[in-house]
Amino acid sequence: MKTWITYIAALLMGLATALLFGSSPYASGIFSSVSSYLIGIGVLIAIPVIFITFAHGTASLMKDAKGRRVAFSSILWSVVSTAVLALAAAMVFIFKPEPFPVTSSAGSAPGTLMSHVSYMLSSSTSALYPLNALWTLASTTRFIVPVIIISWILGLAMKPSADVIRPAYTTMNSFSEVMYRISRTYSVYGFFIVFASSASLFITMYQEKTLFAVPEYAKFIAISTAVTVLIVLPLLCAVFTGFKKNPYKIIYRSIAPAIMGLTTSNIIATIPLCESTARQNLGVQKRIASTATPLLSVIAKGGSTFVAVISMLSLFQATTESIPSGKVVAATAAVAALVSFISAASTGSESVMITVITLNLLGINLYGAENALIAFMPVICGIATMLDAIIIECGNCIASAFVGTDTEVPYRDII
Repeated sequence: MKTWITYIAALLMGLATALLFGSSPYASGIFSSVSSYLIGIGVLIAIPVIFITFAHGTASLMKDAKGRRVAFSSILWSVVSTAVLALAAAMVFIFKPEPFPVTSSAGSAPGTLMSHVSYMLSSSTSALYPLNALWTLASTTRFIVPVIIISWILGLAMKPSADVIRPAYTTMNSFSEVMYRISRTYSVYGFFIVFASSASLFITMYQEKTLFAVPEYAKFIAISTAVTVLIVLPLLCAVFTGFKKNPYKIIYRSIAPAIMGLTTSNIIATIPLCESTARQNLGVQKRIASTATPLLSVIAKGGSTFVAVISMLSLFQATTESIPSGKVVAATAAVAALVSFISAASTGSESVMITVITLNLLGINLYGAENALIAFMPVICGIATMLDAIIIECGNCIASAFVGTDTEVPYRDII
């Protein structure tokens, strides 16, 4: 059975479970623990997959002088998609402004959210300090930039430019295939993670009650996300591919990683699924999927930017009881887009980091109103990661088109 079917079924089963056990005082804790454990397994699988496949992908691209083209297309797509989605968020809010609802965490101490962001930044910054490569690989759980750097250096050194290097290159190619076999298995059985994490997400939403108390904001978020997925991203992707690839087919065949991102809010746990889907469903070469996916997971944060801009403008409206001026809207979108390129330092809460840092850079004081995001984090971070996963898969196809190696995969052969 295709992954898009099993993942949608797992999502619906998670919803049904939440409706059955949502009122239980123990359900939230149980499903949250199970979800965290399974997501941890996903991260455990992702790190060696990234390390080995990125190293081999780099060596293979360098061998054929295709590395710069893949890097250029990935960076260009990341920058443009982030800028466009930041602008789209601003336009959506201007068209229909909606104040952020009061949540159970709105009364938290003013520095609560800032403390979380400061901790994540400090942890990620310390991980960049060169200490021990093996320790970095063993201890990485939230910030994959050090792993990418180590893997990239290994890939450059493994370029088969001499006879003595070729056996190592061939061996790494075999290990890369092993990693893709693991990723495929992870993709096929990932619906277990989706079920547990979606049940936890829906139970949290049910017990929070905010979406039921203020359905207007839930509708606003749903419509905004739908417009982004069905109009903005397909049009942008079509432009980048010269209208030679059907963007709706790309999105449709990327449903599984999108749902994984929505329910887990963890882009690292989604990377093996993104790589496997790019290769098996979208016809992207292994070496391109291996290098573009980790790179895009770090810098392509258009989805997180989109959610952060809408959240900030809604918070501003709720706090001041007035619609922000065009100047404030433009400044918020521009700064948020710039901040997004370092938001990978806060895996699982990228949109929250963008929000907090942007507010501080612009000197906007919401007097603790931003803490309303804490109770809403599973929803907004899930939507942000879902959009980021779709952007990654579109970026894979764009990089493949830039290199000229994209192929069509028949429906019967997709996973």
